Amino acid sequence: MLKFDSSLKIVKTLDSYNQAWRRLVKDKGLNSFKATTLSVKVANKSELYKVLLDNEAGIEQVHIGTVNARYIASAVLKQPYRDLNILKILERRSDSTDPLGLDSLDYLVADINQTFKKLKAAGLPIVKEYNDVHVWLSLRFGDYDEFEAKFTDHLVLGVAIKELQMSIEKIL
Repeated sequence: MLKFDSSLKIVKTLDSYNQAWRRLVKDKGLNSFKATTLSVKVANKSELYKVLLDNEAGIEQVHIGTVNARYIASAVLKQPYRDLNILKILERRSDSTDPLGLDSLDYLVADINQTFKKLKAAGLPIVKEYNDVHVWLSLRFGDYDEFEAKFTDHLVLGVAIKELQMSIEKIL
């Protein structure tokens, strides 16, 4: 069982997220997607490390990388948390006013382009995004678009592998 500072309201927000997600999937006649990763946004690096420390007993492995001048930690859990095997902790960007707490859930798909077409055809506001290391789809949903689902054809751990490989090449 993961532990979070009560101010992040993870349990309550995740319950609301799942309720809105089930409603969206049902209303749009979509097949289920395999959720893999719980993403949590924290205020700063100290808070990122605090979440890791508070949950160290339940974490098997961790990778921390810097993306766009902020830390992102990906932690493999010893036991799934609500069927999610990975915890991703994102440091909020210094110029951002994004809310803290639940950021998104990642869903693993076989074909990102087919998934994009399928979600677009369902009338959903799906957006293709990318950075130097990977591509993903982003979908805002909920009564006020307060929730986000991210779709990838790889786990966030694959991104960690790429980042580590880039570091190896830089060092060599």
